[in-house]
Amino acid sequence: MAKWQYRTSILDLDAVIPPDKIKCAETGACMIDDLPGSGIDVMKKLLDKEGELEWELVQCQMHGGKLLCIWKKEIKEAFVS
Repeated sequence: MAKWQYRTSILDLDAVIPPDKIKCAETGACMIDDLPGSGIDVMKKLLDKEGELEWELVQCQMHGGKLLCIWKKEIKEAFVS
């Protein structure tokens, strides 16, 4: 059975997505009207960097103007014979 290691990262959304592009409903659901090219590049770099380190994105959620991301990585155990 696989064992997992978890970690979180926080990304300042204002640095990636201009606040006027994010529209949130009273229910808490938010949509991005138009993600600028630089925002897409920042997200791609973040995903690529973590993927190279074998981290898998579990979920991202907006929290207090930041993007809270949860990552997991399988713990590879060494077998001794």
